[in-house]
Order: sequence, then structure tokens, then C-alpha cells
Amino acid sequence: MIDSFPYESWYNEDGSLNTEITTFWTFGPGADHDLTGTFVLTGLGMLLMVWSLIAWVMMEKRALDSHAARLRAGGL
Repeated sequence: MIDSFPYESWYNEDGSLNTEITTFWTFGPGADHDLTGTFVLTGLGMLLMVWSLIAWVMMEKRALDSHAARLRAGGL
């Protein structure tokens, strides 16, 4: 099996977090291991997911209502 995502490379030999890997992410945990950015991005992702689900339901309801009106107008 190919080890394409080695988790052990995130840590140095002494067990400390390798800062060369974690500093590339702007909102990620840096040297101080602050997870605020992670929580902010997770919250934004959840809000976007809920908004997109609501928008999708509204769009489908609009389409179903227009189809129902067209069928009713046709006498079916």
C-alpha cells in the first residue's frame, strides 16, 4: 500500500509538532497551537452548508410549484 499521507511526518523525532508543516495554513495551529482559525472555518463551512440546503429546497419548491401550475392550467 502506498503511504501517500504520512501522519508521522507532522511530528519531529522528539514528538513535537513540526512547524514547517503547520505554518503553511494561514488559519491553522501555528507555534502557539491556537485552534481559533479551525473553529472559525468549521463554523463558516457549516453555515454555508445550511444556507445551500435551504437555497436548494427553495429552488426545488419554486420548480415544483411552476410545474403544478402548468399541469393545473392544462386541465390535468
